[in-house]
Amino acid sequence: MDNLLVILRKPPYGVINAAEAVRHAGGAGGFDYKVILYLIDSGVYTAKKNQDAGNTGFTGLGESLELLSEEMEIYVNKDSLTEYNLKEEDLIEGVKIDSVGILKQSISAAQSIMIF
Repeated sequence: MDNLLVILRKPPYGVINAAEAVRHAGGAGGFDYKVILYLIDSGVYTAKKNQDAGNTGFTGLGESLELLSEEMEIYVNKDSLTEYNLKEEDLIEGVKIDSVGILKQSISAAQSIMIF
């Protein structure tokens, strides 16, 4: 089984990066990859519960992430949470907080890395 690391650095609304990161991570799981989805920078907003996309034309990804967390590991970067004024209780179920240890380990172990 190959390891795939998907890093999401962009917010869930305004650009398609978050939706594509979630789609690729979910799809790779179906092809026998061990997937880690890592949210950093403004990508941490993707794991915020009770999102309101407003008139952006984008769909909230929280429910999709909760479902994916049953199949893969999803991490949010601790420093990014602080930078974007989010706390652990603001996040959907199933995501884990990482300082950077998991990120470093995942980069070393991954056969493929996708950055969005």
